[in-house]
Amino acid sequence: MAQEFISPDFIAGTSAEEIQQRMMNSLPEDIDGMPGGFAFDFTMPTALEKSEIINLHIVRTLMLMFPQWAWGEWLDLHGQQKGALRKEAVRANGYVTITGVAGTRIPAGFIVCTAATAEAPSILYALDEEVILPETRTAVVSVTATETGKGSNVKAGMVAIMAQPVTGIESISNEDDITGGTEEEGDEPYRARILEAYASEGTSYIGNDSDLIRWAKEVPGIGDCIVSAAWNGPGTIRLSLVDANGEPANDALCEAVYNHIISPNDRSQRLLQAGSGTLTYTPATTVPMSFVCAGIEYDETTNPDTIRANFETALKTYYAAAKRDGEIRYMKVYALLADTPGVQDFSGLTMNGLRENLALQADEYPATVSVVLEE
Repeated sequence: MAQEFISPDFIAGTSAEEIQQRMMNSLPEDIDGMPGGFAFDFTMPTALEKSEIINLHIVRTLMLMFPQWAWGEWLDLHGQQKGALRKEAVRANGYVTITGVAGTRIPAGFIVCTAATAEAPSILYALDEEVILPETRTAVVSVTATETGKGSNVKAGMVAIMAQPVTGIESISNEDDITGGTEEEGDEPYRARILEAYASEGTSYIGNDSDLIRWAKEVPGIGDCIVSAAWNGPGTIRLSLVDANGEPANDALCEAVYNHIISPNDRSQRLLQAGSGTLTYTPATTVPMSFVCAGIEYDETTNPDTIRANFETALKTYYAAAKRDGEIRYMKVYALLADTPGVQDFSGLTMNGLRENLALQADEYPATVSVVLEE
């Protein structure tokens, strides 16, 4: 069901009576504001119109802006944004058995139907393909209803009539139910699909490297993940895990990642497809990183401790990209320091004593151990 819409606070106090009362309170004191007076009678229509605009049109507009409360064609627009189109009504289909003179030709599109009743007209079905009755005098042919909807579903034995008689056909019958007719998808099931599309945005459940990294990072306490495919031969996958502090993940975090992805106790919750490979995990091997910032100048809005903390935060964010690149780029780190709030200038920067890019091995992850600021 659509979520209950709660009007925002700014809608409060906008009934026609409340609006008019504020209008009357703004009148000069020498103007009669009693009910039935000129001012009262002329302000009420305006108050009614304003109240309708706010409480009906503005509120409805707010509802239409979100799939949780939109309806009809407006809900369709939300679905189109996520590539989830409303399901159209479907025609029922099934099979009929036709018996008659061998060699009788019955064209595709030939109409067979149910008998009309006082309550309902005949339900029509068209042959999906041409058929020529064989020597056995009987053929089973697929048919599709000419109209969509649940009303095109019928029980066995109900299709027994030709819309127009054809010489050579002796009998028609559907031995099994004709099913599959459905109505156009209603707002509520459609809304659920749209919200599901939003909730699952970016998920593929294929089990590629991006999926594994995303799944690992969904576990509280995990900062990043390194995927090593075929690390111990075909069909083996290893996850090297870093916690949210940039340190090697401990055993409990590693196991939590494994349980989240594999869910050994509840296969219905498993994320990695069965047969995708054997998954193992290990704390990441970290590369200690030391930075020395020489001749640093900072303004009066900050201090060395704050600069150091902000620079370390920026480094931690950058490490994920550095891992993907396979190296820590000197000029990138140089730019991070220059962009740190409060830094006005500095004369030099070294990483592990060097002024060059530092390569990272496949299972290595950088970890900051010290940042020295030299004035």
